[in-house]
Amino acid sequence: MQYDFVSIESFLGRLDGVKQTGPGKWIAKSPTRNERTASLSIRQTDEGRILLHDFGGSDAAEILAALGLNWVQLIPPHLRTNRSYSPAERQGHDARAALNTISMAASLTRICANRLADGQTLAKDDRDQLRRAAHEIETALRAVQGVRHGR
Repeated sequence: MQYDFVSIESFLGRLDGVKQTGPGKWIAKSPTRNERTASLSIRQTDEGRILLHDFGGSDAAEILAALGLNWVQLIPPHLRTNRSYSPAERQGHDARAALNTISMAASLTRICANRLADGQTLAKDDRDQLRRAAHEIETALRAVQGVRHGR
């Protein structure tokens, strides 16, 4: 099955509240819920892939479904291949994906920690997001450890 690649411009055009936060980085409102503040982080890699992370808790598959897209459409045609990757190649990809997940979760954790240090309490939604971030960190670490041990 052939899927057309979605450029970053086209992808961002499907979202509301888009703001550029740096070179190749944006935030936007998640299409999976009605929100006032942008919680969706979007990044385009140097090779052209589009990466997503929703601090509101929706996974990327839910976001893509809400936009009528699939994973393949976020991969530029020159990176699409039918070859299988060696365990060493998969480990490099898995490690980068895990570090990206940990980085995003650590940012949320830092925000919550700063609020607590300032004497603020965390709302239930913030506590839920903090629990989800901790779970994402644990899951990413287990995934990398599994690849490293050949599982």
